Amino acid sequence: MQWTMLYQSADLIWIFSNQLITSITFSFPIFQPKPVPVPSEPPKMDLRIFFNQLISFPIFQPKPAPVPSKPPQMEDISDLLKTMMTEKGEKSAAATKRIYELCDVGHKQNRVPMVCSGKYDILTPLAQCLTQESGGGRRLACLALNNLSIPTENKRVMAHGPPSSAVIGGLCKVIAEEKQDFYLCCICLMNLSFLEANITTMLQHSPVAEGSDPSGSGKSEGVRWACGLIKNLALSEENAAIFGKTDIPKCVVDNIRNTTVPPPRWTANSLEHFSLFVILNLSHWPVSRDALIAAGAIGVIKPIMAEGDLQ
Repeated sequence: MQWTMLYQSADLIWIFSNQLITSITFSFPIFQPKPVPVPSEPPKMDLRIFFNQLISFPIFQPKPAPVPSKPPQMEDISDLLKTMMTEKGEKSAAATKRIYELCDVGHKQNRVPMVCSGKYDILTPLAQCLTQESGGGRRLACLALNNLSIPTENKRVMAHGPPSSAVIGGLCKVIAEEKQDFYLCCICLMNLSFLEANITTMLQHSPVAEGSDPSGSGKSEGVRWACGLIKNLALSEENAAIFGKTDIPKCVVDNIRNTTVPPPRWTANSLEHFSLFVILNLSHWPVSRDALIAAGAIGVIKPIMAEGDLQ
């Protein structure tokens, strides 16, 4: 009886304990099993849509080919000149560049019509560009004026026509202020001075005061081409009288005295070549001869003559 009751008590405890554990196991959240997700079927991609999206990605977009700029034409000149006169900065410089391109080496045939046809006043806008402080437009104007000053027909218009004062005066002003491009101005004036009729009139337009040095005090290319210009202008007695009152005689004599290049190796259009011809041309005129003597020209020239290096 007692053992039967003991066994029954034990069964009850086991049943109670089992129910308790079962209750704890299934009621406590940490022991709750998570449902296994059912894999869903991946969405289907339309290959045509995928390909269209792929080629529309920026890396696959071909860059449009640059549109080549239209070469300037003679009929564009009027609009270009208007832009040069009314605009400033980059717009004006771009128009000046187009004018230069119209008269560059590849368009020599345009040079005379641009100046002498009477259709355009191309010189006044170019002269105005010479007054610019920035170098871009001014340099392009100097290059254009250089090209336009080469034909003989243009030399007369540029030195005697209505714009002559603005053109020559502007070039001389750049030289006197020793701007970066003043050697180009010297070359342009030298081109004009090859016409004999221009020699006696060009300095009338110069803004440089009498007694100052119209060649400036620049270096290398500027001095060389300034001497080339003075060589031509010194063929006029009137000009020689002006030069004799400046430091030009002393400068050209010093160029010969200080050179390290022997006379047999002086090349055409070199500084020594130009300086020697300035001395030769100034020596023709009593008004400038005394200035040469005072500068020591005789002492510099005699040793060269003694060696037989001067023909």
